[in-house]
Amino acid sequence: MEEFWQIIEYIKEHISPDATFEYYDTICRQVANRMPNIRKFAAAHDLIFFVCGRKSSNGKILYQECKKVNPNSYLIDQPEEIDRNLLENVRSIGICGATSTPKWLMEECKKAILNEK
Repeated sequence: MEEFWQIIEYIKEHISPDATFEYYDTICRQVANRMPNIRKFAAAHDLIFFVCGRKSSNGKILYQECKKVNPNSYLIDQPEEIDRNLLENVRSIGICGATSTPKWLMEECKKAILNEK
């Protein structure tokens, strides 16, 4: 959110007086409020699996925040997508998801990582 407002202020300060500038704040507050915590979470682990549907716009935004902090972050939408090669030499794995990601799906990803059935 802070970056959004910085961009708005920059444009206002640099736009031609003859131009019209309109902006719309459509950022989901539920997502924006999760960003500081998701950044801390991503930074605290060696590897991140972000679980959400491929078409989830909120999921994509949160995943990108993870990726900015931890380049070793991967977007998956099912446990079968977990690449076991990524697990080598990793001490800490974080599993998180979009607001709409069911807890049971993240639990299934955990089981897949632990090789449980």
